[in-house]
Amino acid sequence: MKVIAKGAEALLYLEDWLGLIVLVKERVPKGYRDPVFDKVIRVKRTINEARLMMDAADLGVKTPVVYDVDVVRTKIRMQYLNSPTLNTIIKSNGYSKLVKELMSRMGALVGVLHNGGILHGDPTPANVIVNDSDEYLIDFGLGEKLKPTWDSKYLRKTAVDLNVLLRSLESNYGEYSEQLFNDFINGYSSVIGGDKAASVVKWVRRIRSLARYYTGRLL
Repeated sequence: MKVIAKGAEALLYLEDWLGLIVLVKERVPKGYRDPVFDKVIRVKRTINEARLMMDAADLGVKTPVVYDVDVVRTKIRMQYLNSPTLNTIIKSNGYSKLVKELMSRMGALVGVLHNGGILHGDPTPANVIVNDSDEYLIDFGLGEKLKPTWDSKYLRKTAVDLNVLLRSLESNYGEYSEQLFNDFINGYSSVIGGDKAASVVKWVRRIRSLARYYTGRLL
């Protein structure tokens, strides 16, 4: 077993599984939670993530292939992609033509998800792997699936997804975060349509203005 990352919720490591090197995402117990409640949460999130990955693949969005879901040990064994994340590429290349193209393609992929009723939960460049010019979306642990009605409730949900992205861009690439977001929206619009995309962006701005308002009130 070779550990490659340790997050707040899960441990990621490589494993030789039936002669194949796979990536294992194992949700580890949390000592601060009741053991029974903790197991229920870990099992539910493991099943949900695996289902969302496969549902996304059915929509045509590339995700690592899910080989095995171990509900008892709350593990997902999946395809290991030994390639850089979009986050790494942006930091190495700055705001380049390549980065503009990759951000636009990421937007198109998230657009496909939203059209199919899948909310990623954490759609950031760190959760996009660029492998042989293909983009793979990873880490659906915070995602959910809904009926894509495109009513005000669904628009708010998609806007929350995009607000997570925008906050990540501002935090990591402040000087050109807006350009990156606009490139993303260009790809996003090409899939869901300009009117829907404009409505989602309006909701993003509304969410952000409300957050600033309530922060100000607390101060």
